[in-house]
Amino acid sequence: MFTLGRNMDFSYKTNQMIALSSVLTAAIGWMLTRNVLSGVYIGFGVFLTWALVRELDPKHEYAAFLAAAFSFLNVFYYENVQLLVVVWILVLMRIVNGITGKELTTFDIFSVLGLTTYLSLNNGNSIYLMVFILAMVFSVKAGAKTREALIAGAISIGVIAVDRFFINYLSFNRIDYSNTVSLFLIVLIGLSLITFWFLSKDETEDDRGNKVNRSKQLASQILYSATVLLLFFFGGASFNNLIIYLSAISGVIIYFIGSKILNRNRSN
Repeated sequence: MFTLGRNMDFSYKTNQMIALSSVLTAAIGWMLTRNVLSGVYIGFGVFLTWALVRELDPKHEYAAFLAAAFSFLNVFYYENVQLLVVVWILVLMRIVNGITGKELTTFDIFSVLGLTTYLSLNNGNSIYLMVFILAMVFSVKAGAKTREALIAGAISIGVIAVDRFFINYLSFNRIDYSNTVSLFLIVLIGLSLITFWFLSKDETEDDRGNKVNRSKQLASQILYSATVLLLFFFGGASFNNLIIYLSAISGVIIYFIGSKILNRNRSN
């Protein structure tokens, strides 16, 4: 049984808002790019940015809308959105944080391993397997399906080792961005780790109303920042995907700082 999906209740106004925003973005993207599929990808990009922040900062739903607004930038410069990679990041985070409130299953771990292997082979890049191994380390530390996580991690290491010694198909695919972009990303990642540490102190509930373990939540946040950094330097992340990843981080950081300033002003 797959337990890493999350239901979307459209009786909530916020869920209606993001669905409508994604559809409108897709329509605008279609008009600007003159390609229906490109518009759909851009619209899904906005939705997935929102979904990422709902994992990174589940207590503050409007941080997700701020991030989604930032990702709207993709309509002005579109080349390629790797939606499957974003979905992969989402399910990896859910393995670690347990936000769904359901017990992790063997099928969860090995289905995500299958997706990871597909991404590695399809892109000719072993960085996806390395990120998966990191996620399994966090999962083992959290005590969730320890034996299965160890086996899946060992299989990933085995695939990388066999490729390195016998096949040499998988490699690192790097896109050389400007020094300014690299510096901006590194600074943002550093700020995100500080912000996540503070956010992890907030009490958060999973989809079943139970309290989310702080260490698990923080581990999934760290996993996200590490994944973005690794995909940037070694994963050949497209510029449009970078906008999604950095929009998610920016939305969380700016909302966190803004809320602190507003609360301080109110208290004075």
